[in-house]
Amino acid sequence: MPPPQKGYKTISHHDVQYRWIMRNQRGVNELVVEAKAPVNGQLLIAELPRIVSWDMVTEAIDFGNANGWKPNESGKPFHCKRVRGSFVPVEAP
Repeated sequence: MPPPQKGYKTISHHDVQYRWIMRNQRGVNELVVEAKAPVNGQLLIAELPRIVSWDMVTEAIDFGNANGWKPNESGKPFHCKRVRGSFVPVEAP
């Protein structure tokens, strides 16, 4: 069964559709991104600073695609963190 649609926003980046949501888990801002079409694809989970901008969504997608995130294949979530203006990969908590 596909995940619930409520709260997710759609973005088209480089002609690919993604769904994303911003949430606060454990007092930390997190961005969760997944490909819109496939079900059970790999998630991108990015830890963000307190002040967030819309550009961080596309930056996180670009970083994930360049560093091994496969949104069309199932697998463990790809985790990254924004540090000093750029994203770095991190181990899952």
